[in-house]
Amino acid sequence: MGSFLLRIVVIRNALLTLVAGQEVFDSPVRLMHITDSHISLANEAPPRSSRMHAAFSRSRNRETNAFTTPAQEFSRLVNLARDWNVDLVVLGGDILNFPSNRTMMWVLEQLRLTGKDFIFTSGNHDWLLEGQRGAARYDADRVSELSSTFRPFYEQSVSSVSSCYNNLGYWDRPGIGILYGCAVVKGLLLLFVDNSNFQVDSDQLEFVRVQLSNVAANVPVVVLLHIPLMLPGMKLPPKELCGHQHWGAATDVLWQVEDRPRWPSGNLQSTLDFRELIQAHAAPGPIVALLSGHTHEDAAVALSPEERCANGTWTVRSEGGRERVEASGALQYTTHTAAEGAYRLLTIY
Repeated sequence: MGSFLLRIVVIRNALLTLVAGQEVFDSPVRLMHITDSHISLANEAPPRSSRMHAAFSRSRNRETNAFTTPAQEFSRLVNLARDWNVDLVVLGGDILNFPSNRTMMWVLEQLRLTGKDFIFTSGNHDWLLEGQRGAARYDADRVSELSSTFRPFYEQSVSSVSSCYNNLGYWDRPGIGILYGCAVVKGLLLLFVDNSNFQVDSDQLEFVRVQLSNVAANVPVVVLLHIPLMLPGMKLPPKELCGHQHWGAATDVLWQVEDRPRWPSGNLQSTLDFRELIQAHAAPGPIVALLSGHTHEDAAVALSPEERCANGTWTVRSEGGRERVEASGALQYTTHTAAEGAYRLLTIY
């Protein structure tokens, strides 16, 4: 599934002279987080696409309350990224309303016109076309859609070729570049993990563990997910969080609406271990921020207990969300839906 990206990484890494840890953090680094755009240019596969297309055929800009569309807002946001000269556009999932080659190519063209680099991780709606109750699993089409429909996203992302893969040695696991990956931007290490099925598998966990074990002391790390992690004090229901203690078949309230199989009985142990790993490496460790979406709400929550994460080496400034944050500790930032024109500008310095 990810072998084409592995070949690209191996070939181009042979031409690179930099290795992870030798790249110097060049402060500041500005990331523009765009998530949950829910773009569908047409109702392409009725009736299976009809519900989601109707839900986001029109929206309102949350600042002006004017009628708009998800496509118009996405185009406006990526042009802002160009005008503000951000270092990277971070696409946090559910950019598409349902899998569509036409919509995917349109999104890529908007990004190409701005000339800005980007990184992408998928959301649950990117690969889910409703009406598959007879499928073997609730996420049965995830890998096939991501490795076909979404292949151009991954091929053109900065994560397709990066010196951050050098510290893996010979890594032949098939998820690389699609279900997890990395990029270095001005010396900042950005890791993405696709948890769009609410879980983190053992390969994803091991990939992040290797990266965090090898990151140099002078390199800050940002982690990109679609679904925010369940953290102490969070009150959201299981359908909004990754690692929620009650996530599973008994709390799957959308399986009939989406006409698909129920979730399995509960979380993978690797999902819970991943959350512990992230918390253990939060500032004053290397992780300075975690970016997520999915909930269509703005939020900023400490990754670790306040007394542990108060003295980070770097400062993170968040703008664009309903809250304005400047923190020396590591927070999980959740960004409101871009279908309504929302975004988050994260500056690390």
